[in-house]
Amino acid sequence: MGAIDAFTNAFSLVLRNKRLYLLVLVMSLMMAPLGAYLIPSDIGYEYNQTSMQKGNVIIEEYGTPIGEDEMGMIMELLKGLAIYSVIAIIVGAIFEYGVTKGIFMYIKGKEYSLTGILMDGLRHFPGVILINFVYGLIMIVFIALAAIPIALGAALMPAGIVLVFLGLLLVLFVLAFTVGLSALAIPFYVDRGSIGAAFEAFGVAFRNVISTTGFGVLLGVGVVAIMMVASPIAFVTQMALPENIAPYVSAFLQAPFDALLYLFLWVAGVAFYKEIQRMEELKKVDEELRELGIEV
Repeated sequence: MGAIDAFTNAFSLVLRNKRLYLLVLVMSLMMAPLGAYLIPSDIGYEYNQTSMQKGNVIIEEYGTPIGEDEMGMIMELLKGLAIYSVIAIIVGAIFEYGVTKGIFMYIKGKEYSLTGILMDGLRHFPGVILINFVYGLIMIVFIALAAIPIALGAALMPAGIVLVFLGLLLVLFVLAFTVGLSALAIPFYVDRGSIGAAFEAFGVAFRNVISTTGFGVLLGVGVVAIMMVASPIAFVTQMALPENIAPYVSAFLQAPFDALLYLFLWVAGVAFYKEIQRMEELKKVDEELRELGIEV
């Protein structure tokens, strides 16, 4: 029930904090043209067919050999992607801390200014980047370990089909758990005020495996739902408009949905953090009552 309560409360917090949505929308609108400029939506390529005759046999070779022009385009794409990623990580970290701080202040009944929470984010964004990086590595390691049965089953096919199936279930379970775990990291950091506190999330997550996994599943469903609404807009825009302006228009049209997605993820993390705290306190009360010989 803790996962469902947190997920439901996240929607309520989003609706009651429209100012924070506007703040995140500014971020999305700011990043939209930058992403469209630095990351081309497609790379032109030339399809080649080469014929060669050996005796009475004609051999045709099909392919897209990479020349200097194509390699230059790929390098430009990688360069743009790298620049955009660095900017997006820094800007995202600033806004993530600021929005998380704003939600905590709202829950505590305190007033906050958008400028004030952004300045807090500016001061603390290196910690957010570090924490997200470490948790990203942890997620990769956990999923890689969970995928070992799939590799073993694939090597033992067809007898290993059961092992592959069990491995897929394990990967999905671990993915959901690590998503729920990662959602707790920044709320711990913001609320406790130290980077070390972010790793306390491991303790509470492993003590509440079912709730953490359930919350990860619900979070994934919410993300997919928002993306399903935004995707047709991008597709129609790319099809209907000229290539030179379609990426920019598409990016601006998707910005409100991107803002909603980011805000939902950050708010949901705080909602789950508060819910998991409540569950931990209830467990402590139950233990104290049992020590007194009172059965709950």
